[in-house]
Amino acid sequence: MRIFTPKLKKLQVVACLAAVGLLATACGGSDTASSNGEEVTKLVVGAAPSLSGIGVYAGVADGSFKEAGLDVSAVPNKSANEAIPQLLNGGTQIAMVDVITAMQARSQGLPVKIVSPAGVQSTNGEKKEMSAASVIAKADSKIDSPADLEGKKVGVPALKTQTWMNIRASIDADGGDSSKVQFIEAPPAQAVDLVVQGEVDASTPNEPLASTAISNGNVKLVMNTDAPGNQGAPTSVYMATEEFINANPETIKTFADSIQSVSAKINDDRKFAIDTAVSELNFTPEQLTNAFVQVLGEEPITEENLKKVSDLATHYEVLTEVPEASDLLANFGQ
Repeated sequence: MRIFTPKLKKLQVVACLAAVGLLATACGGSDTASSNGEEVTKLVVGAAPSLSGIGVYAGVADGSFKEAGLDVSAVPNKSANEAIPQLLNGGTQIAMVDVITAMQARSQGLPVKIVSPAGVQSTNGEKKEMSAASVIAKADSKIDSPADLEGKKVGVPALKTQTWMNIRASIDADGGDSSKVQFIEAPPAQAVDLVVQGEVDASTPNEPLASTAISNGNVKLVMNTDAPGNQGAPTSVYMATEEFINANPETIKTFADSIQSVSAKINDDRKFAIDTAVSELNFTPEQLTNAFVQVLGEEPITEENLKKVSDLATHYEVLTEVPEASDLLANFGQ
């Protein structure tokens, strides 16, 4: 095995089943190309049903995809474990996954490539600055900086992930020793309660949970979960199978151009982002009053920015090997 993390074991088994046809495309999938030889323009896109996946939902809601000639349906990704198998068995044509999952999948030889950025780091990991995910502690805690997490119990969504390694990088960069942190798996939905109840010293809720809890005074912001020096690097991406990309290069290019255009609109117009989250993701306006909206990628991913993530992944042994950036990124005439 090339990967230390266990979550791709299941993914790999499912992918193998898909490859030999045991997971039939008929169970909700579609053909790679249309029957008349023209490119497929009807796309099912899997995305996180949260502020981090808001780009696809916004593109459907405001008609951007339709205007570009695409018929896009957004469906929620339940987990990274399901996103890649859904691509491989035809359940979706494009799926949003975190960058580490993308690298793991490609390292295992799965026939998927990145077609566009989704989320990107909005900061360089500066202390006390909000981002898409935050590290919080009790309001009266003595934890005030990344280095203060040394020797503490910290809840994270999962071990050996991008969030986990970014927190470690921030602690080490701040003069602490991240190897002395006791990381435990804690679902983001429970992250605030675990801190308030004293089950953990710090944790990592997503938005809008973090901003709401901070504004209520129950907890305080210690740091965000961006890696030091990696502003602009991708945190999540959209992927498609090589087969679909090769059969539908213009469709993929149109999707990439459209999602990046929508992303720019979201980055520039907070009201548009909030209105979309309310109408498409069933948040209430009150939940989003202080929410930090995920910064989305407006430009194609560069090999340099991918390398920033892969360097950290190998340093903290999230990955033992990583694919070449040129092999991970789809080439469809961007």
